[in-house]
Amino acid sequence: MVLRPAEEKDLSAITRLSHGTLLLGRAGPLVFPSRELWGELFVAPYLRRGCCNRVAEEEGEILGYILGACSDLPLTLYLLPRVPFLLLKLLLGRYGPPLPHLRYLLRLLLYRGPKAPKRLYPAHLHIAVDPKAQGRGIGKALLTEFLECLKEKGVRGVQLSTTRANAAARKLYQSLGFRLYAKRASPFWAPYHGHPVVHEVWVRDL
Repeated sequence: MVLRPAEEKDLSAITRLSHGTLLLGRAGPLVFPSRELWGELFVAPYLRRGCCNRVAEEEGEILGYILGACSDLPLTLYLLPRVPFLLLKLLLGRYGPPLPHLRYLLRLLLYRGPKAPKRLYPAHLHIAVDPKAQGRGIGKALLTEFLECLKEKGVRGVQLSTTRANAAARKLYQSLGFRLYAKRASPFWAPYHGHPVVHEVWVRDL
């Protein structure tokens, strides 16, 4: 297995893995049916305007990734002119039935998780490892490289979001120096998971 910088050619593979773990680590085809739209909204901005992105690859297969941003501004500037066009395509049925996607996006806006101050922790990240490759230290290797990259860029702090249910991830974050900053019970996942979930934000000074 090798770790390397994520590239444009990895968009499809990263999107597949990200979309396949969107339901608290599990696939959720009914939650957000369109993998293509998921990639446009939640993967492409990081891959094209983020920083310190890495993938773990073995025999040409992406087994894990970490996508990050040193600040929110580049992602916002990337998405703003594109969102109206993507929403129009969604409403026209280009990504399949609009309702499940609109429901998910609306709930994202209504039930935002806790955040740490951006002036102290401007960077953030998303990380996922293929379920079949978990337990091999891939997540730790990706996160370690990501943190070193942020330090080299002079970023002062980083935050990430997770849920109380993700015990393995929380253990990993703690082992690499993250600490729990805030938590809040959120109804966001209730329609998909059957009950509210505690959202957490973890932070690390660099």
